Amino acid sequence: MPLWFAFLALFITFTLFYFLIHFVDLFHFWWFKFKNWLRFRREHKSYSKTQHGLSLLKEGRCKIADRFLLAGVNQTMEPLMNYLGAAKAAQEQTAFARRDSYIQKAYEVAPHDDLAIGLTQAELQLEQDQLEQAAATLNRLRQSSPRHPRVLKLLEKVYVRLADWDSLQALLPSLRKAKLLTAEQLEQFEKNLYCEKLRINHTKSLDELHKEWNDLPRYMRKNPDVVCEYVKQLSRFSGTKEVEELIRKTLKNHWQPELVRIYGTLPFANLNRQLVIVGAWLKLYGPQPELLLLLGKLCIQVQLWGKAKDYFEKCLALGPNAEASLEYGKLLEHLGEPDQAMQKYKEGLVGLAAENI
Repeated sequence: MPLWFAFLALFITFTLFYFLIHFVDLFHFWWFKFKNWLRFRREHKSYSKTQHGLSLLKEGRCKIADRFLLAGVNQTMEPLMNYLGAAKAAQEQTAFARRDSYIQKAYEVAPHDDLAIGLTQAELQLEQDQLEQAAATLNRLRQSSPRHPRVLKLLEKVYVRLADWDSLQALLPSLRKAKLLTAEQLEQFEKNLYCEKLRINHTKSLDELHKEWNDLPRYMRKNPDVVCEYVKQLSRFSGTKEVEELIRKTLKNHWQPELVRIYGTLPFANLNRQLVIVGAWLKLYGPQPELLLLLGKLCIQVQLWGKAKDYFEKCLALGPNAEASLEYGKLLEHLGEPDQAMQKYKEGLVGLAAENI
């Protein structure tokens, strides 16, 4: 073979090999671009369907939203939001079995997003008044995220609606540690909690009521509203001394109008002593209608007619008061002033009618 032919053949071989390699690379390049374009197109379609489905869900068009959200499932790499949105749409259509199946699929496609899925499931259960199921879901989440604020807030709502005051009391330390409530909100929360716990004791014995009271934190046993609820429960039993002492001790430091009303219903042997006690409260808290009314009623019982009239008039000067009007009417009728008594009776009846509306 001539040398020049050998070089020419070698040159042609290398040239063909170069173009072949270049063609293969070019094919791979365009194939890669084509696959990316397909993936982008598929994801864009999925994104559009998901977004459109979520928008329809917000508009309340749940049936169409359900269809669009499910249409985007197979075209996206992360179908979690599609299933959660579809679960919401199914609930709005009262299709609870389908809702639960979507939630289950969400767990299957995104097992690492257990918290987000569980919170959505609990919120849907809470909306549907499936309170026991919501509590079970949230308590499961709480095992892995004991201080998660959303879990704790939802649990609080569930326990309040279940009137499960013992569970709510057990949740209280976690709410305090998570700092979900301000000091003022926490105080109000505790007060309402312990008032409700005392309120449900209306069928318990005196010993059980005493135990419930003694189990309360010391600072809560000084709260006037909590004391008031305890006093109401104590009033079911025959003893007056404990009730009277609690009321006096509480009103010495805190104003609570309901306690004054209860105090006025207690049977007392020494009315003059009660006049002195209630008069001291009047000096301490000023002209409160509850105090003026009680002083008027006590004055009637000891036949201090002039003082009774004065207290009733001062009470009514603060604003309409049905009970004060009726008591004043009785006094005026007793004193031989029927026209004025009739006027007070009318005012009292009008006030009672307004209160019952």
